[in-house]
Amino acid sequence: MKQFKRSKLSMLITSACLIGGSLSIQASAEETADGANEEVERISITGSRIQRVALTAKTPVIELDGSEFAMSGNLNVEQKLAELPLTVPSFGPSSNNPGDGTARVDLRGLDDERTLVLVNGRRWVPATQTGVVDLNTIPASLIEGVDIITGGAGAVYGSDALAGVVNFRLKDDFEGAEISALYDITEEGDGEKFNTDLTLGGNFADGKGNATVYIGYAKRESIFQGDRDFTNVTLTEGDTGLVPGGSSGIPGTRVFSGPTLPNGTTLGRFGPNGEGLPYTSADAFNYAPDNYLQLPQERLTLNSFAHYYINDETRLYSELSFIRNEVPSQLAPTPAFVGNLEVNPNSPFFGADVQAAMNALVPELDADGEPTGNMISALNADGNYVLPFIGRRMVENGPRQSIDTRNAMRVLIGVDGFIGDWAYNAYYSRSELDRSNLLNNDVSETRFRQAILVTDDGSACQDTSGGCAPLNIFGEGNISQAAIDFINVGASNVTNIKQEIFHVDFAGELPFTVPSADLPIGFVIGYESRFDDSSFRPDEFLASGDVLGFNAGEPTVGSYSVDEIFTEIDIPLVTDAAFAEDITLWFAGRLSDYSNIGNVSSFATTLNWKVNEYVSFRAGYQESVRAPNISELFQGAANGFPSATDPCSVDGFKEGTTDRALCEAHGVASSQVGVFEQANAQIEGSFGGNPELKEETSETVTLGLVITPTENFDVTIDYFDIQIDDAIDVLGGGVNNILDICYNQLKDPSSEFCQAITRRPDGNVDLVTALNANIAELGTKGYDVNFNWRTELDFGIGENGSTLSINSKNTILDEYFKTASVGFTETNYCEGKFGNTCLTPRPEFQSNNRFTWTSGDLSVSALVRYMSEVDDDTGENEIVPTSKAVWYLDLSASYHFTDHVQATFGVKNVLDTEPTALGDAQQQANTFPELYDVIGPRYFVSAVYTF
Repeated sequence: MKQFKRSKLSMLITSACLIGGSLSIQASAEETADGANEEVERISITGSRIQRVALTAKTPVIELDGSEFAMSGNLNVEQKLAELPLTVPSFGPSSNNPGDGTARVDLRGLDDERTLVLVNGRRWVPATQTGVVDLNTIPASLIEGVDIITGGAGAVYGSDALAGVVNFRLKDDFEGAEISALYDITEEGDGEKFNTDLTLGGNFADGKGNATVYIGYAKRESIFQGDRDFTNVTLTEGDTGLVPGGSSGIPGTRVFSGPTLPNGTTLGRFGPNGEGLPYTSADAFNYAPDNYLQLPQERLTLNSFAHYYINDETRLYSELSFIRNEVPSQLAPTPAFVGNLEVNPNSPFFGADVQAAMNALVPELDADGEPTGNMISALNADGNYVLPFIGRRMVENGPRQSIDTRNAMRVLIGVDGFIGDWAYNAYYSRSELDRSNLLNNDVSETRFRQAILVTDDGSACQDTSGGCAPLNIFGEGNISQAAIDFINVGASNVTNIKQEIFHVDFAGELPFTVPSADLPIGFVIGYESRFDDSSFRPDEFLASGDVLGFNAGEPTVGSYSVDEIFTEIDIPLVTDAAFAEDITLWFAGRLSDYSNIGNVSSFATTLNWKVNEYVSFRAGYQESVRAPNISELFQGAANGFPSATDPCSVDGFKEGTTDRALCEAHGVASSQVGVFEQANAQIEGSFGGNPELKEETSETVTLGLVITPTENFDVTIDYFDIQIDDAIDVLGGGVNNILDICYNQLKDPSSEFCQAITRRPDGNVDLVTALNANIAELGTKGYDVNFNWRTELDFGIGENGSTLSINSKNTILDEYFKTASVGFTETNYCEGKFGNTCLTPRPEFQSNNRFTWTSGDLSVSALVRYMSEVDDDTGENEIVPTSKAVWYLDLSASYHFTDHVQATFGVKNVLDTEPTALGDAQQQANTFPELYDVIGPRYFVSAVYTF
């Protein structure tokens, strides 16, 4: 078969690699020298079908071969991507809280909504109202390769690509049958993973068409935090080291600001018979054991791909996918934190000492809070006592369970080919996802209050409506099954997401050539229309806020559309000159008309200079935008519990920095400022959308050097600098930042940060309202240094020689910063740090190195990963000031028994590397479990049979 002539192929490769969609090119039949027609081979280009794209691409590109997933034994795609130095782990198999059952990828740590995920060069099914893709919907065994554009790609691919693009190339042209299976188990004998896949494919219509069908099933068993010594106890920071911590919501009921008992102590908790006892930090509830360390999962995947050549110039193609994915999560039993709780002081649920304390006379206070000299009853007009605030761990109600089930469907039909010498590609796709979220073992607050207010003999509720049963929370294990049945509620929440895309593009050569170059100018122009619509409809209990165990949430309904025109032009400036084998200038532009924010534009340009066959340089600059997504715009108020430190508490107060008077003005007693212990390491936040948001804008600079001294050795060094203005985030960047800005920085009670904070009567923070906002800046800069080396060796198995190859990927993080708000000058720098402000650790150096030795049918491989140490972002943590550097070693071996049978065996985390145990600055499980391995060594075996 005859290939394109070099000029056409060069131009089309240059253009097609980066256009917004997978450009498929078919060459028309050309006249041979003797005038006979020959069939011309069709070339499909998605960005990585050119050998070593990383050496020739306009912007930095990282490539992963599909065999990398097999050698790693990764059932879940996100785990392989999370190992790369240029990513920051997002949600994955250990994301129990926070988590939503999805698996994601986050390039450069700029948040997953700024990473665009494509499949075969086209947008995939959105899994949430933020538009992110659930990587659970992409089966690892179907992956042919992955291309990661790391320098930002908004001008080429559109919104969401500010950090870059991850493109999965799936097997879509297959002949024969292939059966594969994988089994994985931990060294502890738990956390099993299993998947099996069947791929069938064949040609039809005398080779004009091909159809491929894939069916995959995967199951993952759970591991609890209680199953590992590292995670079975919640840790916090004591005076001299880490100590067991937990929640002040305890099975015996914690009382805040309780009455004085007859023995002179303050009621802090209840004994088993309702007697009053003091509370100490040693009484905190260890909520760790009930939490998942590895989420269970069950997944069914169906995919089909087909294409048919109508003639030599035209091809029809289609893709059909259905994915069902179920991922439960589990938390400790409901922590019922309730304020102003009305109780009967004569209830038999209380011990005699508590009854006496509640019925005792107390000093009367005037309007200024000063004693008048009179003694009055503490009871209200109904003769009941009001407890200011309590925390009860509802262990009798069982652990909280959340079951996320997503059913996703995607249909795509398209046509590509040639009109004359111009290639075209047009397609329409429709994606739908339905998510059901079932919540079990929650507690209704209204029923909780109703059931606690009992008669004097405790045999009935004062309000018997609804079948109320008396609830005795005053002592561990005292709740009856009848009371549980009354207060227990479940919830069923439904999310529907739809996306429609129409795309068309044309690529060809313009009839112009720069005099100093041999190649003509390449040109791409295209149009894309996209419509996104989604709705989240919570259960009535969740929407009303009448829940104590799960975060309340309101409906989120919205949609928007966008019409875009994009173009690229590739201008060869110099070819075959001294010190300039090739110099090419490339431009890309995109004009977008959004229904919600109006007209925006993106622009990109690169200059590629190939000095000779050994050395080349590349430099790029782009300005891009990201439109706010449906969740950011329209999310109904929803509550969450992030880790945060109250500056007015003993652990957060900074003498000379924290505004003492402001703490007092917000309700902290003057004697307690900088003294009281924060009730919980997590502080409740209220999060929600903002329809007034505007688009984010970004500037990206990339500089690259490519060195290829031999055919078997290449080095790429790329510098990246990404800065995002008007970045969309929660107000101030989060709950912890809002508290810090209010009390330690602005110190202005009228500021939006201080206005966002409310406190309980005992002085603890009750709620921080952190709605979405365009904050000031977010950015990162650093270097990627990658190399590949391969050599032939004289020794091997039998009479075979062997080869040794090394693939090394390294990232040096020079800077990562975030400015909390527009007009606010203080910037948080997070390179080499972690904590409540910087959140996920951001090592300054990460390295991923694959060593593979192959001889005949045997391949043996080692993956060595390194992450440098990170420091606590406060700079004042003397207990855990640093999370140590870690090394991970994975080993695997693969053998082809026949041409049809291959087996792979491997061990992950051979060294059983454990991370540094963290206290209050952890994400979950005493560390950041998506970044650091806390499960221990795993063993896997897989096999592939083709016929």
